[in-house]
Amino acid sequence: MPILRLLLPFLVFVTGCAQGSAGALGQTDTTAACPPSELVCAVSGIDAPIAKGAALPIDVSVTSEGSATPPLSFASANPDVFTIHDARIHAKEPGLASMLITMEGDIVVDFLHVWVAEADALRLHRVTRGGLQTSPLPAAMEMLVGDELTLVAAPHRGPQRLLGELDAAFEADPQVVMMLDEGVPGSRRIVATKAGETNVTVKAVGIEVAVALSVLEVNP
Repeated sequence: MPILRLLLPFLVFVTGCAQGSAGALGQTDTTAACPPSELVCAVSGIDAPIAKGAALPIDVSVTSEGSATPPLSFASANPDVFTIHDARIHAKEPGLASMLITMEGDIVVDFLHVWVAEADALRLHRVTRGGLQTSPLPAAMEMLVGDELTLVAAPHRGPQRLLGELDAAFEADPQVVMMLDEGVPGSRRIVATKAGETNVTVKAVGIEVAVALSVLEVNP
C-alpha cells in the first residue's frame, strides 16, 4: 500500500439513522445504516463489537467548509480482522483493527477503531408493526391461525449484543407455519396457517436457537 498521508481540513460524517462514533482525529462521525428493526443500533450507534461472520452497512455523507465533497474510500488496516466492500464492514476474525477513511492519493481523512467478537449466543426478537424490537422471545409461545409474527436473530456475547447483519437459516414445519423472506437479513415473517406445533429453528454464526410454537385454532 502507498504511504498514507493525513489531511485534517475536511469534516466527514459516515451517517445513518443512528448516533455516531467519532473518529480518532475528530474529523469523522461513523454510524451504522440501521434497518428499521434495529432499535438498539438506532439508539446507540457503533458502540459494540461486530459479530464474526456478520456484515455492518454504513452510510456516508461529507461536510466540509470552502470545498466540494471529495471522493472517499474505506480500507481496513488489518483485513484478517475485517474487510470493507460497498460501504459494508465484513467481520472476519475476533480482534481490533482500524477503519481508514481516505481520499484520492491515499490521504487519510480519519480512522476509527473497530472491534470484532465471536458470538456465544443467538437470540430471537419479535419485531412490532412499528418496526421496533421487543425483548428476546421466551422458549415457547402461542399463536392463532392467521396470526403473523416477524422474527429477527441477534448475536450476543455474554450480556452484550453484537452488531451486524446475519446470514441466518430459518426452519419450521411448513404444514403449520409459512415463513416469508422479505429481504431483511436475519429476519423472517411467520404466518400461522394450520393448528399444530412446530419448532422455529434459526442457525447463524455457528449457533442454533429455537422457539417452540403452538398454533391454536380459532373457535367460532
